[in-house]
Amino acid sequence: MIQNNFSVQIYDQESDNKLNILYINNIVKLDDNNENFTKIFEEELLDEELKFEGYNINDIYYSIL
Repeated sequence: MIQNNFSVQIYDQESDNKLNILYINNIVKLDDNNENFTKIFEEELLDEELKFEGYNINDIYYSIL
């Protein structure tokens, strides 16, 4: 199923503290049933949004809500 956007809760990798909730537009029309969902999501959607917000993908972990 293709969603218009994703809500993502991000956490600090070291402290486990919740940092933020990001609302990410699905500009690549990623289908959540895609077998490469995680790879595509991280490379084409999440990483750019994290950079924009000032986070490094290696410093966080996330949960899609």
